[in-house]
Amino acid sequence: MKEIGTHAMEKRESLQIGKHTLSFEEPGIAVHVYRGPITLEDMRVLVDLPDMDEHGGRFQLSLYHMQEFGGLDAAARKLGAERPRPAGTYYAAYVGASFKTRVVISLFTRAANLLQGQKTVLGFFDDHASARAWLIECRAKHLAADKQ
Repeated sequence: MKEIGTHAMEKRESLQIGKHTLSFEEPGIAVHVYRGPITLEDMRVLVDLPDMDEHGGRFQLSLYHMQEFGGLDAAARKLGAERPRPAGTYYAAYVGASFKTRVVISLFTRAANLLQGQKTVLGFFDDHASARAWLIECRAKHLAADKQ
């Protein structure tokens, strides 16, 4: 088993999902760039992707670029809400989300956390560097808490 926090992330290829892109950065950050609306077919692909194993199932780090996000239809939203979330905690950093999008994401996350337990921690940022720094800080705090 790989030791968490000390090994290099395996090189992963970027994925094209409809108009959207999923790429990966050290240390185990999934970077989603949304361009336009997320369709039901896009969501099917997204929910079928397994969590990254770099963090041993304890947590996931995701950075979402929302500048060109075009929303999602009701069926895609429902499928996303029903997605299994096996990791202990999901840290989600959103870059460039409009006020309306921030409100929707915040409400959706509160509801999901009420139903599934406190699994998602959110942050909203103006730029990639700030979002990435926050995720790295979340990772460090999580790893430090695991050692206690």
